[in-house]
Amino acid sequence: MQMKLMLAALLSHDAKLLILDEPTSGLDVLARDDLMDVLRRYVEDGHHCVLFSAHIISNLEHSADRITYINKGQLYFTGSTDEFDDSFRLVKGGPDELETVTPVSVGLRSYGTGFDALVATEDVPGLLQSDACLHVEPVNMDDIIRLTNGRAALAGNKGKVVR
Repeated sequence: MQMKLMLAALLSHDAKLLILDEPTSGLDVLARDDLMDVLRRYVEDGHHCVLFSAHIISNLEHSADRITYINKGQLYFTGSTDEFDDSFRLVKGGPDELETVTPVSVGLRSYGTGFDALVATEDVPGLLQSDACLHVEPVNMDDIIRLTNGRAALAGNKGKVVR
């Protein structure tokens, strides 16, 4: 109810830009859907814009038309949500292939039996031309967050801006 009251107050000013920090935090799934519907209607006229930060990735997948992903001051992507997942691929392989992927990986998580690497889509063809036995998969937003956060070591391209 508090979030609804704050949103009503914000919308009553007819601001052209709303900047919201974690607007869905603490909301149940129905209240979250209601809020996202209100925000979608607010921007439908093309004269209003909503900018919000979110840690709940599903909110972005279902509501945003543009995403800027910044982690620890590093810009990984800015563009349409349609382009976001298409900009990266998940590359998996065994320990012997790690050296092949490290120079082009944007994010990397290795373990005893192999690794998961986040690679810019444009770098995948070069990897596939190597003798390494690699498996390439599409990514989702969760994969991108998981492989670029502080617990996953950035590989050889530290500081690389992808888009």
